[in-house]
Amino acid sequence: MLIVRPVQSKADQEKYCADCGAVYDADCLAYAAWVDERLVGICQFRLAGDGGHIVTLRRALGTDDVDALFIMARQTMNFIDLSGVHAAWYDEPEPLTSDFPLRLGFTPRSGGYFADLTTFFTSPCEHGKAGSAL
Repeated sequence: MLIVRPVQSKADQEKYCADCGAVYDADCLAYAAWVDERLVGICQFRLAGDGGHIVTLRRALGTDDVDALFIMARQTMNFIDLSGVHAAWYDEPEPLTSDFPLRLGFTPRSGGYFADLTTFFTSPCEHGKAGSAL
């Protein structure tokens, strides 16, 4: 069973980052994901004046559950949106796959990938279908 939870302590966040080969950023909030009680990934993010930024999205070493990380990333985007910040940036320098930011709903922009979250979660299953080959 998949569980995605906010990370409640900086000590846990640092440990999960280490388990995922990610650089710990104490200035970030984080979600972590588990499948059948095994850590499968971490997502560090921050809220800034220009939007929410997904800074780190990494799988746990020895795991490869891209679907779980997709759901965790969408949960992060939803949190950003519910926080009243309706713009999101995907800053992770090493996407899980070359099309992963696009699959999440981001579009290439100067300086990275951007998503307008204003109505993104109104019909999330419909997002990106019009004119998209993804």
